[in-house]
Amino acid sequence: MNYGEEISYWYFRLNGFFPLVNFVVHRTEEIKYSADIDLLAVRFPHVYEPVGGQLSDWSSELMGHFDNDAIIGVLCEVKTGNYNVDSLFKFETVKYALTRFGFKPELEKYADELKNSPIIKFLHNNQKYQIAKILVSNRQNQGETHYIHLQLTDIEEFILDRIKRYKENKWQDRMFFPSNYLAAIIDRVHRR
Repeated sequence: MNYGEEISYWYFRLNGFFPLVNFVVHRTEEIKYSADIDLLAVRFPHVYEPVGGQLSDWSSELMGHFDNDAIIGVLCEVKTGNYNVDSLFKFETVKYALTRFGFKPELEKYADELKNSPIIKFLHNNQKYQIAKILVSNRQNQGETHYIHLQLTDIEEFILDRIKRYKENKWQDRMFFPSNYLAAIIDRVHRR
């Protein structure tokens, strides 16, 4: 992972998601060249942890887009430099990735609905589901888009605030996190 992808990974993880990095989109009849999606993540409705996993711990900027009682799937692209908006969330790639969530059979059929919307919602076996496309970048929001746009600096601030909130707990357990990035931030917060 590059630094932007790692920051995004921890942002989603600290918001109760189970993230999967660099999801490979293999070539198929529809997909001419292999690709990847920087991050896929799933979150269940009743997430809880005594340290950092309570309702007041979630990012309102992120979680404000979702219903509390839905199972959430996220397709996230992370861009730390220049990028072409038209190359984001290509239809065939999104369609391919939807099947990885496994929320219901033939989930790829929702690709059409997700094409022009940042979030789709559906009901399956009396359970609410939501799937969102999220871009994390250094750019300012570009107005109306077909994805949710989060700025890298904002999600870094969220991570710092979370560590500050649970400063002692995070310090004691810093070496258990499989990330030099996160351990270094925890150490920096602790030394202040």
